[in-house]
Amino acid sequence: MCTVTVVAWRNTVRVACNRDEQRSRAAALPPQIRQFGNRQAILPIDPAGGGTWIGVNNAGLAMTLLNVNSAKIMLRSKAPRMSRGTIVPSLLHCDSLTAAVDCVQKVAARHYAPFHLVLVSQEEAAELRSDAKEVRLIRRSALSKPLLFTSSGLGDELVEGPRRELFNELFSRRECWFAQQDALHRHQWPDRPHLSVCMSRPDARTVSHSVVALSPRAVNLTYYPDALDEAAHPITLSLHVRAGGVP
Repeated sequence: MCTVTVVAWRNTVRVACNRDEQRSRAAALPPQIRQFGNRQAILPIDPAGGGTWIGVNNAGLAMTLLNVNSAKIMLRSKAPRMSRGTIVPSLLHCDSLTAAVDCVQKVAARHYAPFHLVLVSQEEAAELRSDAKEVRLIRRSALSKPLLFTSSGLGDELVEGPRRELFNELFSRRECWFAQQDALHRHQWPDRPHLSVCMSRPDARTVSHSVVALSPRAVNLTYYPDALDEAAHPITLSLHVRAGGVP
């Protein structure tokens, strides 16, 4: 489904996401600014369900959602009644990472297929996971090192190993981590395209790339409506960070 990285460098935090989807799925709509309670947020829209997989609000809070494709969990879960794409929009009104963690832990997990949610502020990140029975906080920590989250319709366990090995190799060099982040998200193994971060197989491929940048005064979301190996023209929207939201 996705590969997500979180990288803090100097006074900016970047959340980058490759979105992998079926080739038959309709293309997402470009990012737009919408109102959520007292908060404004930037998010692309999936026309299939009207939801999204990534967003950022003017509290300086970014969030992205990955599917969980574990055979053990999927066998236990029942047919979902709601789209997982509605989860991120339901949190974009939150003023802080703590508020978002509290909010998502109240979600009725049984209404959704299993998911993996990553919440990011300029100071820390939180990782939550649902097995379609409950939503659990896996970890919450300061952004002291780059983070990787990944999934695949072929099975999360299949791609975790090779993608993490590549991630560790790239970030072992203390250079400009944003350059390493970009390199990771465009990476392809010629002999293993189905396992690549920029993925391709007969039924699915990487269909877009999104980068959220968090800084003390502003947030922005840059959206590439295709994989990074294609000549996709990016779209960027920005918001000023506001402590109290918009009345």
